[in-house]
Amino acid sequence: MKYTRRKWLGLAAIALSVSLVMSGCSGNNGGNTGTNEPKPANGSGASATEAPLEITWANNFNTPEKDGNYVQTELEKKFNVKIKNVKLERGTWKEKFTVLLASGDIPDIFPIDANVTDMVTWADQGIIASIDPKEIETYMPNFTAALNSVDSGAWGVGLYNGKNWGIPKVWPGGLDGFIPGYNEAWLKNIGYTEPPKTLEELEDVLTKFVNEDPDKNGKKDTYGLTGRGKLTEQLFTSIFSAYGVSPYQFKKDAAGNVVYGGVTEETRSALKLLNKWYKSGLIDPEFITSDNNEINIKFANQKIGMVDNGKWGNFDKESGFVTKPGLEKGQVFLPGKPFTAPDGKAYAFAYGARQAPLLLGAQLEKDEKKRQKIMEILEYVSTNSEGYLLTGFGEKGVSYEMQGDLAVPKTGEEFAAPKFGAGNFYNPLSSTDVSMQKHTLKPELLQLKEKLSAGVTPMLDILGEAVLPTKAQNWANLKTVQDTYLIKAITGDANTDKDFDSFKASWLGAGGQAVTDEVAKVLAERK
Repeated sequence: MKYTRRKWLGLAAIALSVSLVMSGCSGNNGGNTGTNEPKPANGSGASATEAPLEITWANNFNTPEKDGNYVQTELEKKFNVKIKNVKLERGTWKEKFTVLLASGDIPDIFPIDANVTDMVTWADQGIIASIDPKEIETYMPNFTAALNSVDSGAWGVGLYNGKNWGIPKVWPGGLDGFIPGYNEAWLKNIGYTEPPKTLEELEDVLTKFVNEDPDKNGKKDTYGLTGRGKLTEQLFTSIFSAYGVSPYQFKKDAAGNVVYGGVTEETRSALKLLNKWYKSGLIDPEFITSDNNEINIKFANQKIGMVDNGKWGNFDKESGFVTKPGLEKGQVFLPGKPFTAPDGKAYAFAYGARQAPLLLGAQLEKDEKKRQKIMEILEYVSTNSEGYLLTGFGEKGVSYEMQGDLAVPKTGEEFAAPKFGAGNFYNPLSSTDVSMQKHTLKPELLQLKEKLSAGVTPMLDILGEAVLPTKAQNWANLKTVQDTYLIKAITGDANTDKDFDSFKASWLGAGGQAVTDEVAKVLAERK
């Protein structure tokens, strides 16, 4: 929808930012304000004489090859709408979308990669719609139930200035925690018939992995474990989780106060243990410079016997992380379980499911009919098997076949998803309803997920996705301070007594306390 007056100030601000960006990048081609109470629809169909609603649909995910594609036309017929596609590419969408907004053409549905910073900016500029959560619950009841079953806290992400912006969005895969895995043959060679269950057993296993020639090559050339030093959030997560903490997440302490995990006594204790193991030669000293590729190589070549930054899916035989590379050289990656923390729970570090909401254009605040029609469509494509399969895979019998509940795409360029408009361009909430995974995951994978997830509690940041100005200003420096100390504490270049105290004081004084206070404030506002 074109705006010339009411949104002028916001659009002018965008236009100015575009001019500044483009001048530096020349050559790059690169809440509901309705007065009526929401009423559930009696059906998606419309009378033959009713003119179709036009919906401008922008996305930067699996863009259709052409307009008027199969998925688009099927949705148009079912809901009596006319869809205008705004097709953006994942790598360049922001720049092009900003230009579009500056021109005054505001789509009804925004791209899925818009983040919470975008949400706040566009809300301030009057470009996106606020929506009453009760209306979402009314017109998207199945979606609401599915969302709440994943993480009801996702509703808080869209809260800004007392209003809800957009439709909550989650990524259930973010609840899949990192669990430890072991070289099965090594465990047997040192006398273990199953993975260790406690930190004490783990220390025994790692010690024997180093000293008892687990690969039977007659040499002392093995380490117990390595870590992903190139991404410190995933570094030795199973050890920290055993103490009930992630050093890179906010949590509540015993008194109910918000604290940063990296400066807690739990982290100090975990670092003491890791330093002990490092000095004993149990930890590969090259962990500092290791990434997943190096971990793959070391496990497959029998240099390490434990990896603790894999998820349940990485124990599938086709996983490119650890399992498949290991099997190619005869090594079996055996899943273990997280170690029990002091509170009795088996935690596994996870990134969390909360994401920025799916944003809608500001014009929808005054267009109740279109707003509710969009909700009906989104409900259909995200929680109804018919709509989910249509938008995800295209035309049954043509672009895909069914094997029980599993959709199996046909191979060949002529069956590629973009040719049919499939691939979830028209389903920006495709991951919400986990019951739809029966259409995308083989039964054996669903069974593996259930088996390895049983009894595991995701270790989550207490707040998750949020706009935190103080964090944005300070985090790069704070993370550098923390990363540096963390590595030094493990290797022994810094101690975990006075040096930990100094690190804590430095981190808090360099903006860490201000960020912690900000997290506590936002958390209180959401509740």
